[in-house]
Amino acid sequence: MSEWIERPELSAYLARQRWFGESAKDVAITQVHELEWLSDPAEGLGVRFELVHAGSLYNVPLSYRRHPHEELSYGFIGAGLLEGEVFYVYDALHDPEARDILLRGFTEGMETPDDIAYSRLEGFHLEPDGDSVLLSAEQSNSSVIVGDSLVKFFRKIAPGRNPDIEIQAALTLLGSEQISPLLGWISSGEVDLAMVGVFQRSATDGWDSARASFRALQDDAMRARDAGGDFAGECERLGETLAMVHAQMRESLPTALWGPADVAALVGRLNARLNKALATHDTVEAYEDRVREAYAALESCVPIPVQRVHGDFHLGQTLRTTSGWKIIDFEGEPAQPAEDRVRLDSVTRDLAGMLRSLDYAAHSVTIALGVDDNEYADDWVRRNRVAFLDGYGYVASESAVALLRAYEIDKALYEVVYESHYRPDWVQIPLRALQRLL
Repeated sequence: MSEWIERPELSAYLARQRWFGESAKDVAITQVHELEWLSDPAEGLGVRFELVHAGSLYNVPLSYRRHPHEELSYGFIGAGLLEGEVFYVYDALHDPEARDILLRGFTEGMETPDDIAYSRLEGFHLEPDGDSVLLSAEQSNSSVIVGDSLVKFFRKIAPGRNPDIEIQAALTLLGSEQISPLLGWISSGEVDLAMVGVFQRSATDGWDSARASFRALQDDAMRARDAGGDFAGECERLGETLAMVHAQMRESLPTALWGPADVAALVGRLNARLNKALATHDTVEAYEDRVREAYAALESCVPIPVQRVHGDFHLGQTLRTTSGWKIIDFEGEPAQPAEDRVRLDSVTRDLAGMLRSLDYAAHSVTIALGVDDNEYADDWVRRNRVAFLDGYGYVASESAVALLRAYEIDKALYEVVYESHYRPDWVQIPLRALQRLL
């Protein structure tokens, strides 16, 4: 272990990062597993992946420099000794030269250390010395654009194939046109560190598109149903895209049927999330009995077809491109344990995630504008909910409605917990949704 790592700088740096999933202000690092050097620090710049145990396991690539670099100050972690010599340590993803070193294993003919594997699908390689840009918008991971490729460095990691790689590899080999194709990945032993996909350069983010659509209606004081160019057409096409991806998952990945025991286990997981929300926000208590009744109703829905699903589907996981919608980020909820993110589930979970996201898109705008009257927002949400479900081909049977309602409630309760911790001004959005659903 590097001598500097025992100092508090790395703990303090982790505590400031949005991708760090632990809530403690004082981060206790119990172990650091250092992979082999990708470049020799004796030459002035040492770069390597370091796996940090701090409650969970985190991927923290670091660069070690003999001299401080002011332009890298945002990623500066601390200074300390490495084999008796002072080095200045940076988060390597904020260091352009270090990023190139982290990725050069994808360059044709480049040798790599024995404990790091750079896997490439046929035909992919990075050009040497390509310029890279670190994206600033992500929260759970860190992504870098290199030419026409997008490299996502996983931050919170666990042994086993990352579901984003597993699912996108299956869909890419199937020839899916509804995703950004997978190109390769970086791993060390049983742990995946990063993945590379096609960068959709002309795409616009679904979240931004939806909010812009509602904002335009708000500015024009026009109801969604009276607008000729609103978002409903896009929502219908997005529903069609999700239906195709779900069908492709069924073709290329495992499926099953949930019986009574499986559904009882689902109800148990849902009630556990309810208990967490009850402990977080007092308002939830008024809905407790009705929530538990909604969950109990699922016991009459057996059997439930299940398969691999997206698991964290919302507008931010979609891209509008010239060739149609693309769905991205099949990692599931990064904060959840690995076993939860790979569990087979009903496609209804993804439907509920998008319906909640549409609600967020409209009401986040009203909050930003300081608008108390949500009439236009509610109208916009209803119209786009219907369009999305119609595009998907949703059939509203008694069991399907009960399942969708339960998953929407569960998602809203998750949002209550999240907003209570991170955006208290937004907690009114899921609380209003609970009032509507219950």
